[in-house]
Amino acid sequence: MKSTSLFAALILLMVCFCSTDADARQSITERAHYESPDLVVGIIIDQIRPDYLYKYWNHLEEDGIKRLMNEGAVFRNAYYRHLQTSTGPGHAAQLTGASPSVHGLIGNSWYVRELDRNINVIEDVGSGYQGVGSLSDYPGEKSPNNMLTTTVGDELFMFTGERSRTVGISRKDRGAILPAGHTGSAYWYEGATGNFITSTFYRDELPGWLQDFNDRNLPQEFLTRTWEPLLPIEQYVESRSDDNPYEGTFPGMDTPTFPVDLAYLVEEHGQGPGLLSATPFADELLFELAIAALEGEELGRGSVPDILSISLSAPDAIGHRFGPASKQVQDYYIRLDQYLADFFSYLDDEYGMDNVLIFLTADHGASYIPEYMSDLGIPTGHTEFGVSAAGQVSQAVRDYMEETYGEDFLLSYSNQNMYLDHSYIDENGLDHAEVQNDIMRFALSLPQVGGAITADALNKSEFTEGMRARAMHSFHQQRSGDVIVWLKPQTHGSGTGGTGHGAGWAYDSHIPLIFMGYDIKPGQYYEKAYVSDIASTVSVFLNSPFPSGNIGNPLNGFIRR
Repeated sequence: MKSTSLFAALILLMVCFCSTDADARQSITERAHYESPDLVVGIIIDQIRPDYLYKYWNHLEEDGIKRLMNEGAVFRNAYYRHLQTSTGPGHAAQLTGASPSVHGLIGNSWYVRELDRNINVIEDVGSGYQGVGSLSDYPGEKSPNNMLTTTVGDELFMFTGERSRTVGISRKDRGAILPAGHTGSAYWYEGATGNFITSTFYRDELPGWLQDFNDRNLPQEFLTRTWEPLLPIEQYVESRSDDNPYEGTFPGMDTPTFPVDLAYLVEEHGQGPGLLSATPFADELLFELAIAALEGEELGRGSVPDILSISLSAPDAIGHRFGPASKQVQDYYIRLDQYLADFFSYLDDEYGMDNVLIFLTADHGASYIPEYMSDLGIPTGHTEFGVSAAGQVSQAVRDYMEETYGEDFLLSYSNQNMYLDHSYIDENGLDHAEVQNDIMRFALSLPQVGGAITADALNKSEFTEGMRARAMHSFHQQRSGDVIVWLKPQTHGSGTGGTGHGAGWAYDSHIPLIFMGYDIKPGQYYEKAYVSDIASTVSVFLNSPFPSGNIGNPLNGFIRR
């Protein structure tokens, strides 16, 4: 009996000593409802599709993406509500909890009647703001002022007596500015210099820690590299052949293939630091900046929570050029897996992951290249590859106006919005609703068009499902056009030479949504969720007010321990 008891004790000790790091990480104490995480880290991966997380699974390590999937709360059925799935509206939705119909950012740009031109989503017209840390001719009139609602960070700033801080960083200006809200700080990459900069909306000079980071001159170091597959390319069986007719190329290269000799492109073709933007090294650089920001700003070290938003833009540039089925996209995510593992290890060591709330999502998805799908026998709305489908729609509508009304009064067709000349309609005694319906009916006759709805209908009705509901969530009464026209599935851009996004179809609107860390219960969840649910979920963890335009629902009941 004594020997049996001794054997059982030894077995118990072996089990205890053999527990893995993952087991230890998951032994997180349940938190009281009045407690909050020290730090919230939002990771936005520009153009990631949910299927990538499993498509490349066999090539991933345990401590990066797999850790997120195994230790996190993973929502497998998460979407954007709106129609125009692009960077600006997507980044705004996450921490405002609102759709473009409320926060006002209806696209990466939109037509402004008073200016008779498009403005960028973060363009602050007439503000006089200037770039800080940038070249003297940098167009610095940039701010979050076009975003009409507060963010989680704005509400937390006021809730904590202006002690909490939010910092947004990205290669893209809008990827940094919008998540940082109106009261945070934002820093983004200037491709001409390789420096991270800001605007005088935020401050008059760069903080010392960022000046020190820029002085390290990492982009110049990275530009001496050759981008080649991290693993033997023969293992990238989940992707198409490297040399194919559907993908774009780097300027100075004849084929869309590995390797990409960055030093050669710089020396022989005059490329500058902006070249990094379409390589994984841009996001390696951004994780270096994330650590510098955490340490320089001492985020998560005070008596109130802080927020860091990291918007990873390299996969968008790579995806646009090469498409979702490319070996370049696959290599990016295999490298991202390592970047995430290193970053999570840093958070473990410096904060303890049980004190950090992480959410990971996308600003939109992406479509396979239409010409590639057409060659597989999948229908698209393209009548001619290499020609803009939206441009064909615009020209057809203009021709119809000339034939029917005697004049082209389409001011702009921008991001699915057709803006009609109201003065022309009024001066000719026409009825606005009737003209809108006429233009809509004609647009629906075009082979590229998948659907349309008028501003008149959107002002009078509410929709709960389908593309018209998405159009409703994208429709802002003061900023949107008179007729909203979207293209058929598998139809965007010229249909070849790379991919795009911006549609309401599932490949663009279905995105990953994962929470990990502070008080998070691991699991897979299949209930429908929306990116706009992030804001209220994070607000509940922070015990702070919901953003002013919030329409999302907290997911805490699913994911909190």
